[in-house]
Amino acid sequence: MKVSLKIILLGIIVLISVNLFGQEKDKWNHDIGINLLQISATTIDFTYELSNNPRYTIIVNPGYTINYVHSFDIIGYLLSPHYKCGNDGYSLTNQSGGFIKIGAKFNLKKETEKKNYFYLGAFITNSLIYEKAKYENWDILNSQVEYLSHYLFTIGLTGTIGYNFRISEKLNSDFGVHISMPSKNYDSMYGYSNYIPGMGYMETCGNKTIFPMIVLNLKYKLI
Repeated sequence: MKVSLKIILLGIIVLISVNLFGQEKDKWNHDIGINLLQISATTIDFTYELSNNPRYTIIVNPGYTINYVHSFDIIGYLLSPHYKCGNDGYSLTNQSGGFIKIGAKFNLKKETEKKNYFYLGAFITNSLIYEKAKYENWDILNSQVEYLSHYLFTIGLTGTIGYNFRISEKLNSDFGVHISMPSKNYDSMYGYSNYIPGMGYMETCGNKTIFPMIVLNLKYKLI
């Protein structure tokens, strides 16, 4: 099932890219934006959108999380199921890192001028995670506290569905849901309270491998 879902997401990216570059339509449109809902998660999350066809949009989405441990990501917390498994002896002091998503959206509209419309999309998400933690072995009485840190790179596939609405001639916004499936090496993260920059937060001791995120992008039309 997981493999099939990944193949479908990759197919969407390829199909949209072929259609976008394989046709000459209107002039190229450029939009830049920021995800307002990730600010409380101590994350700067930008988007750059490029399109010359009302149905298809290429997206480059870079960002950086300063330190998720000090965040107020209420939405991310509510999206994750919660388990009584603790954090396996780890006390996280830093979860930060950069990410870049590259992908495309299929817009459910035929005319460029249409103000409001639904969309579907897919991304390849690349994330570099930095973690620092204190570790105490609960199986050993009065065990010495260890101070740990590491970098971890993970790649994943992200699917999205959402709704775009126009605010003014130059401003528009989109509200959507991103569902990410990271590569298996995310298991190397400390503990079970895992945040992956660009993918979101999930408590993974219940063997959850899907990371959800809600986005609200405020976008400015350059051209």
